[in-house]
Amino acid sequence: MKTFKEYTQLNEGDTTAAYDMEKVIVSAAGGPKFKSKLIKNSDKVGNKIIKSLRLSGKGSFPKNKYSATDEWNTYFGPGGAKGSTLTPKTDLLVGKKRISLKTGDAQLMSGGPPEARATFYSAAKKSGTLKQKLIQDLSQHMDNLLPTTDLSKIGVKGSKTDLEKAGKFAEVEILKKADDAHQAFKKDLRDAFGKNPAFAQAFTFEAMTGDTKFGNSIGTAEFFLVTDYEGNAKLHNAFKDKSYVKKISSQVKPDVKFKSTQNTSSQLKSPTNPKGKTGFYTFWSAVGVGVKMVVKEEMEKGPMLNEGIFDFVKRIDNKAKNWLSDFWDKVKKMVGDTWDSLLSFMALEPVVKFNNTISW
Repeated sequence: MKTFKEYTQLNEGDTTAAYDMEKVIVSAAGGPKFKSKLIKNSDKVGNKIIKSLRLSGKGSFPKNKYSATDEWNTYFGPGGAKGSTLTPKTDLLVGKKRISLKTGDAQLMSGGPPEARATFYSAAKKSGTLKQKLIQDLSQHMDNLLPTTDLSKIGVKGSKTDLEKAGKFAEVEILKKADDAHQAFKKDLRDAFGKNPAFAQAFTFEAMTGDTKFGNSIGTAEFFLVTDYEGNAKLHNAFKDKSYVKKISSQVKPDVKFKSTQNTSSQLKSPTNPKGKTGFYTFWSAVGVGVKMVVKEEMEKGPMLNEGIFDFVKRIDNKAKNWLSDFWDKVKKMVGDTWDSLLSFMALEPVVKFNNTISW
């Protein structure tokens, strides 16, 4: 988050508003005009974001897909990366800035076995941890992930939730074995993130940016734009601001779980079943990296991660000057221009001193 669009865990309403926010920002940057029905005063919100972050250049959107690098395709496996996995990490562009938009809790990635394998080996290589025992042990879990599996082949109907409610999930051996593998993998992956910060940061960085995957092309997100729906925003350069990546990597929660989609058949389409749903599902394992983007906290806390200490001091100094200026303007309106009025307003009595010694 497209990456954010494809993997976000926000509810449907918030997700639609997040899509709108992308268009609002692009519109404010001189791209295709757009006014949101979900975001109040969207024109002002977009202009506020562009102005406060000092973004320059025309707004636009990336293509739907970008080619993966040879290195990524090697990690990915036979045939290389294809399909939705080639969706860019960049959500929008303003000038040359490749931006990934975050408006709330989000998944940085949620990929099947090939995607997880490629991200894992890329992170291990970049962090120099591939030969460490903890990481080598973790790599063995890759072989236990469930590839795309159509359960209609074995006559099993229902989603994971349906099967669990019916008490039949444990009876489906292929799913039970995969679920056990998920729990073991998740435990060890979280353990690796906790004990090996270098690996955690490299994994998070790749999930955030797609740097190795897209080779720093337009598909690679360079900036993270975190905003609320009132236009209070922060911009982080993931490539230059290592402290921000470190912060995110310490907050993410790696997860390993099932993903599934219901099979359809054109022969089953009807007024009551317009999509032709069959009741059979295709399952696969997915490794996810989620992060809670606490937007309010991001806007309210002290020196922001995307500004230096001198920028912070200058910002505070400017706020103080502006406050004092406003204060004295109000005082002036209340008491007028004379010193007598001012001293009376301040409840002050002047004390006059003079030197009584005359020097000749």
